[in-house]
Amino acid sequence: MIEVVRKYLNKNLFYISVIITGFTSLLFGVFYNLFKDNMFERAASDFLEGTGVLSAYITESTGRPSETNYFVIILLISICFFFIISLLMHLYTKKSYFKIFNLLSILNIVLIIGLALSSIFISVSVIFTYVILILCFGFYLFGLYQCLDKIFNLDKKKRIISMAIFVIPVILILILLKLFV
Repeated sequence: MIEVVRKYLNKNLFYISVIITGFTSLLFGVFYNLFKDNMFERAASDFLEGTGVLSAYITESTGRPSETNYFVIILLISICFFFIISLLMHLYTKKSYFKIFNLLSILNIVLIIGLALSSIFISVSVIFTYVILILCFGFYLFGLYQCLDKIFNLDKKKRIISMAIFVIPVILILILLKLFV
């Protein structure tokens, strides 16, 4: 895997990295839309079961943003996320911005696979969906750590801080999404 990533980084295919990042963001938007719909429908049907017209009224009057708004919000957040994280890692590690961005985008293939599988299985089992996402995110972080070590030759302290630069915003975004969207 390291050799494949190294060859990709040496070719400096930034435009392909932008396409991969855009596709990843698109899948994040689709997954979040499916997840939000699936969770809201289950909660609403459990809470409002048997209320008929009242159920429809409450669903219409809650003022929830439309699915398109959720999709656009997640799409923009995830695109901005990858560009900003690349910038932060570039500033911290003093490595080329384009190489850092290319590294994050080639590793996004793991996230693409995880998001596609999660989107397919979300209606089957939410727990299975979480397991898939956690495993894919773990593989992503493992790949990032290995690439920072073997390709960029960063010492252990810089690798760990670089990982924190990536993970802490992910946690903050998830908390903010839970609170506000």
